[in-house]
Amino acid sequence: MSVILTGSQKKKIGKTIIGIKMAVELSRGGRRVLMVDISSGKVKMSEYLNVDEGIIYDVIDVLQKTCSLDQALIEIKENLYILPSPRIAGKIDKLNRELFMNLFQYTDDFDVVIIDADSLTCACIDFSKIDNAITLNNNDFSCIKEINADKAISSQTSNFIAVINRYNKKEAKRGRMLKITDIEKLTKTNISSIIEENINYFSFSHEKFFDEYILKTEIDHIIKKLNL
Repeated sequence: MSVILTGSQKKKIGKTIIGIKMAVELSRGGRRVLMVDISSGKVKMSEYLNVDEGIIYDVIDVLQKTCSLDQALIEIKENLYILPSPRIAGKIDKLNRELFMNLFQYTDDFDVVIIDADSLTCACIDFSKIDNAITLNNNDFSCIKEINADKAISSQTSNFIAVINRYNKKEAKRGRMLKITDIEKLTKTNISSIIEENINYFSFSHEKFFDEYILKTEIDHIIKKLNL
């Protein structure tokens, strides 16, 4: 089993979309994939996948052993499942490191577990259980500090991956934002995938996640870097 953690210190950067697209592509390739949503973001994985109304139990219920995994698990497609974030506001704040560790009592039946977190710096995360830590950022000047911080906090992880999403090529040419070569030099990190600014990537409908052509090249670049 391989555990993938996605996070970002920026809001509205597209980490949930990227996490779901990775899960879809990995499941399409025959792997049994579990998406675990521990994010408090505005739009949840379950909402993007159009299963929000079907939630009875959630990830907190499972980790607190209020219910079984099977009771909370929602099947999206063959080989693709989600353990959803709570619909009740503030309930996800109950998550701590002890509850986070409980998750791994339930994951043996899956080939890949993708955890959507707010950021890699979440206090509840134990990186000794994470095989791949993915940070998403854009190319503004603050990305250097944020990528370096994420790299340091996830040093226990065997594989750290940086993705530049919403890359603004025009502003980089004008010197108002950073070029990829600048980011790599200042963070001493190879950027695994570059996704240029495109409004179509931020108005995702349920159907777009299962369109194999949308974001295919970019997601393939990330998947090739994973320890699977």
